[in-house]
Amino acid sequence: MKNLEDATFGIQWPEGRPFQVIGMGLNAVDWIYVLPRFPSHGGKVQIENIHKRGGGQVATASALCARYGLKVRYVGRVGDDEIGEFSLGDLQTEPMDVSCVDKVPGASSQYATILVDRPTGERTILWNRDSRLLYQDGELNRDQLVQGQLLHLDGHDQVASIQAARWAQEADMKVSLDIDRVRPGVEELLGLIDFLVPSLNFVQQFSGSQDWKTGLRVLSQHTDGFVGVTRGSQGTAALWEGDILEIPGIPVESVDTTGAGDVFHGAFVYALLENHSVGWCLRFANTAAALSCTRYGARGGIPTLEAVLSMMGE
Repeated sequence: MKNLEDATFGIQWPEGRPFQVIGMGLNAVDWIYVLPRFPSHGGKVQIENIHKRGGGQVATASALCARYGLKVRYVGRVGDDEIGEFSLGDLQTEPMDVSCVDKVPGASSQYATILVDRPTGERTILWNRDSRLLYQDGELNRDQLVQGQLLHLDGHDQVASIQAARWAQEADMKVSLDIDRVRPGVEELLGLIDFLVPSLNFVQQFSGSQDWKTGLRVLSQHTDGFVGVTRGSQGTAALWEGDILEIPGIPVESVDTTGAGDVFHGAFVYALLENHSVGWCLRFANTAAALSCTRYGARGGIPTLEAVLSMMGE
């Protein structure tokens, strides 16, 4: 696997763009309840601690890239409620352009209740998203999305994601996707992606196989891009040009796995834009994701760049 480990993507990033990363997708407010154990059906358990944090797949990944020094624009939507005010205010504390975040009249912002099992750090997420936050015909702004080098998506608003990916391709941008649910018509979106590293759950659902290696090969039939999979504590793996590279998990004292996948994708995008090798990109993202599990929350768990490099021995 040494050849794949050291292989480079060889990307010529377009020059003269105001942004390196443009993220379009979810933002959310997470209420995190730390429990001594998950309650049994019909049972009760006392809450040990509560944390309120900003989250959302693309919002978190975008924030990481911005904190690490990239020029980032985040495009998304919030409701005009108290949750939306908190979410927008939290996004505005990040060193990225959030001028393209729309406030949707009458809509409720996305939120989640997250139950964290303190002994293991594993979480169960209960979430809600107002359908009025979806982009309707004519609402997506092309100019907001094509001023970067890479577009990062989560695919939750699938119709809008497909349109955004097409525009990005026309503008000579690369497109990455963090996706965790199989929806009807998802094949069209996958065919537009240059870097696809979904969760193990998505790979298994999409391929119909519990074997992740088989799943990666099935995925590779639907995209000409780079394909990988995040495997939680087992690490990550990738299939590229017929070869498989496995990156083992990094043992940490986990307190909350919320947002680990979001952090992985942000770190992977950062490493891509810094033109690192395939193996280095995956190890860097894997390390950042592991460190994020040692703190509460999605954006609250983003480790510093220095901490990630230190753990890697860089």
